[in-house]
Amino acid sequence: MNRVFMTGKVEARPQIVYTPRGEKFMVFPLRVTDGDFLIDVECRGDSSEPYVDAAVGSSVMVSGMLVRKKLQAREMVKLKVHKIFWMEE
Repeated sequence: MNRVFMTGKVEARPQIVYTPRGEKFMVFPLRVTDGDFLIDVECRGDSSEPYVDAAVGSSVMVSGMLVRKKLQAREMVKLKVHKIFWMEE
């Protein structure tokens, strides 16, 4: 089973991207404090979700799965998120 929970801070302003089919996705880098690394988070977006307006530095916990993507000559790992939990400071 590929189920991952990570906590960290939003490192940069989330970007909204659309697939050729018109599906909305939000993408942002997550700074994971345990281990001090960055991972790209990708979440299917819904206009009713409040996370689009999140400020840089907001603490979040995400639930999802790791996916491997091949980009030209290299591979990378992203976190495909099913649920984002915004944490209070």
